[in-house]
Amino acid sequence: MDLDQLYHNNLSLLQQAGIQYAQYEHEPVLTYAKAAEIRARFNLKGVESKSLFLKLRDGRYCMFVSIETERIDGKKIKKILGSRPRVCSDGELTKITGCVPGCAVPFGHPQGVILIIDHEIFRHERYIYSPGLPEKTIEIRTVDINKILENSPNKIIHYTSSEPANELRNQQ
Repeated sequence: MDLDQLYHNNLSLLQQAGIQYAQYEHEPVLTYAKAAEIRARFNLKGVESKSLFLKLRDGRYCMFVSIETERIDGKKIKKILGSRPRVCSDGELTKITGCVPGCAVPFGHPQGVILIIDHEIFRHERYIYSPGLPEKTIEIRTVDINKILENSPNKIIHYTSSEPANELRNQQ
């Protein structure tokens, strides 16, 4: 997949779900510092996304979708999915998703990529993310993420960072 296809997949998901969104154009955003600068420049109110591309020991790929301040608990992921995760190399990220390193995208991926949705996202009113192209930013209401997920071809796994690993359940 290439960046243009990823971008169009994201816009298609938003349009299919009937989601209102704001889109902004700017210089490429590849760091959280640059994202904060863009957020201030456009007076964005949302929380910044964090998307971390993982490969499970059994060969499956996952995108951990959260917010910039959250960390992933590998033991919890293993408990949920039955296989240990590792962060993918830049090459794997680009080859499988089309994403540019430093700008992994939460949505619009090939069907085989599992989306792990951190419920910390829903503690915020708005969500900011790149739709694929590092020079574009989209802001949506976090409640609309559920509409995106309903229209996504990906398997969805729900994750709660505050819940102990032994109490996590796979919800689909």
